[in-house]
Amino acid sequence: MKSFFIYILLFIIVFKVDVFAQKKINEKFKKETVGKIDLLLQENYVFPDQAKLIADHLNKSLKEGKFKKYELLDSFAHALTKEVRVVNKDKHLGIWPAFAPVKEQENSNDDYQMYLKNYTDARKQANGFKEVKIINGNIGYLNINFFLAETTKTIDAYMYLLVNTDAVIVDLQDNGGGNPNTVNYLCSYFLESNLLINTLYFRQGNRKNEVITHEVNGKKMIDIPLFIITGSKTFSGAEEFSYNMQSQKRATLVGEVTGGAANPGDVFKINSDLEIFIPTGTGTNSITKTNWEGTGVIPEIKTSGENAYSKAVELASQAAEIYRKKKGSESKNIYEELQRIIDKQTQYSENDTAKIDQQIIDIFRKGVDLNLFGESEINFFGSQNIKKNPLIAESILKSNTVLYPKSPMTYLAYGDMLESNGKKNLALTNFEKSIVLAEEQKAPYLEGLKMRYEKAKSSK
Repeated sequence: MKSFFIYILLFIIVFKVDVFAQKKINEKFKKETVGKIDLLLQENYVFPDQAKLIADHLNKSLKEGKFKKYELLDSFAHALTKEVRVVNKDKHLGIWPAFAPVKEQENSNDDYQMYLKNYTDARKQANGFKEVKIINGNIGYLNINFFLAETTKTIDAYMYLLVNTDAVIVDLQDNGGGNPNTVNYLCSYFLESNLLINTLYFRQGNRKNEVITHEVNGKKMIDIPLFIITGSKTFSGAEEFSYNMQSQKRATLVGEVTGGAANPGDVFKINSDLEIFIPTGTGTNSITKTNWEGTGVIPEIKTSGENAYSKAVELASQAAEIYRKKKGSESKNIYEELQRIIDKQTQYSENDTAKIDQQIIDIFRKGVDLNLFGESEINFFGSQNIKKNPLIAESILKSNTVLYPKSPMTYLAYGDMLESNGKKNLALTNFEKSIVLAEEQKAPYLEGLKMRYEKAKSSK
């Protein structure tokens, strides 16, 4: 796949059809252009047999005079695009005027102005993201216009805002596609790791690339209800995300049937004035054993583009309520497990401490994995037991240091409990760990931790 520029270019060509050139052309130019397209298709199009049929149709159209009435570059490009799609309706196939003809590029000596324009255009795209918010009812909403390369940090930041929501809506109505690695990264937030979701075949080199989900830098949202808004402008990589989630039964799609362009490709130069996008590969979904080429991705809930957002919010609100009840039930079960250990405390001897510690760690790890508990909730459970069950409180606060080993405050709370239980040497060790982590993180409460350590040290 190419860079940001190509994805933006393809999106503009497919959906905005802006006028890039009003240059007049002659019949010789048309003939040479069709000849070069013929060559490029037969050398690069992922389906060689289809390439020949398309090229034959294009040459036939030229001979029949279908392009005679087009005297301007842009109208000729539109006509060519229409004809190359006649044979198999491949919506990725497209011809358009080059942004900057080669001669202009060669004569340009102001590299900085070109850089500044590209930089400014990229900034305006905001890494492809349009909006993120939390709707009433604790529903996360993420609107993405493009899947651009090297935007994983942006995805991480946005997903961090949504991680504690009870349902998520991903709006792809106006998403024209983009980088497949970025698509897979977002998929990986909603699916288990090491899951084969797609296999890409590329004609050049006769190679196959397996698309496998992986770990992400944030917290995965494996079981949170997911809804995807689709429309007729949902295209290419945006369709891939939708199709992957649908085939994995991970999301409900709401809206309109998508554009129907499944085959990845590349931009090739026809001449100094025209370029063509040619699909050089094709994908096969691991479950359906096919893709959405030509048919589009069909939503489970069909509705108009105008009503898709409100319908998705309605469905997400219902799903969020069910999800909260489910989480409440899971939380109660885990609390009851903890309570059974607390109730049996009197039956344990001092030799059973390690056993109790492990049981409590296992309980809270389960809660963390289910997104039921965090550091503050575990600390709360510990504080609730300080007076009536100090050893249980110690074990709970210890589990917090295991589950959140990079938090200075977990070691502080555990150290306080150890000191209270008469284990001052171990308490000092944990205060020291707290200080080291706070120094590394430049925590604003560092001086307070040092004072606490000195106080504990002097009372030894």
